Amino acid sequence: MSTAVDRALVLRLLQDETLSFREIARRSNCSDWSVRFIARDTEVDPRTDDLGDPCEPLTPTEWWIFAGIAALVAGGLCFAAWRMPPLDGGAME
Repeated sequence: MSTAVDRALVLRLLQDETLSFREIARRSNCSDWSVRFIARDTEVDPRTDDLGDPCEPLTPTEWWIFAGIAALVAGGLCFAAWRMPPLDGGAME
């Protein structure tokens, strides 16, 4: 039988870095696995990248670099398609 975990209490207790997960679980009347899950869940912020730095929007220069690379890839594909021989072997009858 599972009981509801008071996430607010667990989050408040997690702010005290001297407490272990087991002690937080004892004080909040839940399992230490629940505390670990809540701690891990709150560490991941979708608005930050892997390094923990806030994600910033691309600058105009970075957009131009991205557009230039995309144009080179598209141009290369078009050139490769233009250089391919026809599928019917080039025989015109």
